[in-house]
Amino acid sequence: MSENNEINQIINQAKSEARSDNFKKLIVKNSKILVVIAGLVVVGAISFFIFNAYQKSQEAKFSEILQQSIVDQKSGDLEKTKETLKKIVETKSAPKNIKALATLRYAALLLDEGKNSEAVALYQEINQCKGCDAYIKDLGGLLAVKVWISDETEFQKDDLLARIEKIEVGSKELKNQISEQKALVQMHKNNLDKAYLTFESLAKNPEAEEGLKKRAEEGMKIVISKGYSPNAHEALEVQSKSEESKK
Repeated sequence: MSENNEINQIINQAKSEARSDNFKKLIVKNSKILVVIAGLVVVGAISFFIFNAYQKSQEAKFSEILQQSIVDQKSGDLEKTKETLKKIVETKSAPKNIKALATLRYAALLLDEGKNSEAVALYQEINQCKGCDAYIKDLGGLLAVKVWISDETEFQKDDLLARIEKIEVGSKELKNQISEQKALVQMHKNNLDKAYLTFESLAKNPEAEEGLKKRAEEGMKIVISKGYSPNAHEALEVQSKSEESKK
């Protein structure tokens, strides 16, 4: 048995040395490639460090500019405020969330000047921003919807509800608030069945704020006062389910 153990140890040692020798040969054979890979790793690490440092410096720089615009607005210098905000809005390298906040404030100033279409274009730009905070994106969408609703010309357009629904579908943080605006438009355009369904959905939504739920319940009552019957709503649900089953 002892002889067998000694033989096994010798064999294992020989295998280990062979593996080690093969590894050394592999290193020697591919030394140039390994040097290149090591160099790329080092360059990547340095680039990542430089990029992070640049991002932080940009955030500090544009945060300071944004803060200055707030100071200017509080002092009543609206022209300087607009100029400062516009500088951030038009700078491509500005950090996305800071740029979005500046754009929201700049759009508000444009609204005060009656430049609704320009303001809405900026709100839509925020709503479509990739990499921006979800709440800020939704806020841009909600504000665009509110401007459309308050503008008589926009309100009369046939595609208004389609535009609102497009923003609603892509929203997360403020989806319920956007749905509420949609329901109001549906009601005023006399789409009473759809308005009732939207208000009812909000009123029963466990994730909706209490204040919004109460407004939705009031909306349901207003829809009924306009002559809509909840029984018709139930019939509509049955019809809708029947149509879905046929598909």
